[in-house]
Amino acid sequence: MTERFDFEGNAWVLGDNIALDGELMELKYALARETDPEILRHQIFRGLDPTLAERIRPGDIVVTGRRFAHGNPHIQGLIGLRGAGVGLVCESIHSGSFRCAINAGLPFLPRCPGVTALVKPGDRLRVDFATGALQNVTRGERHQFDPLPAELRRIVSNGGWLPTFRQRLAQQN
Repeated sequence: MTERFDFEGNAWVLGDNIALDGELMELKYALARETDPEILRHQIFRGLDPTLAERIRPGDIVVTGRRFAHGNPHIQGLIGLRGAGVGLVCESIHSGSFRCAINAGLPFLPRCPGVTALVKPGDRLRVDFATGALQNVTRGERHQFDPLPAELRRIVSNGGWLPTFRQRLAQQN
């Protein structure tokens, strides 16, 4: 399985301090240990806007401020974002959620200082998550951020930790 790393879509600009539980995903999905991306994709951001999950389209880019997905590092919200087919660009992300995003196979740029000032809601963006290039097509601007290290991009490209683990097992046998 190879995930794509180049996205073009609408920007969904959210603020700072978005909590993993409650704002990104209701805690009940973590407690139920739900991991189906098709179920979880319809539940993202309900705590911020109950209609947002249905308006987001595959290829869109969620742009967040500082301390994205803080709180207990449950993977369900990150699986939901992957299931929605979106990419994530954030000023900073909670360390536990950083690991969960890798494990979920979510293409993201984790350290993009000031990005929420460069993008407005509805701007058309092109993001290459392999190189860290962000182009704001609407404004005619290009910005460069640090991508994930190659080894972590490989895990994301495989679809997350479980497909990567299975691939390693198959190579050993």
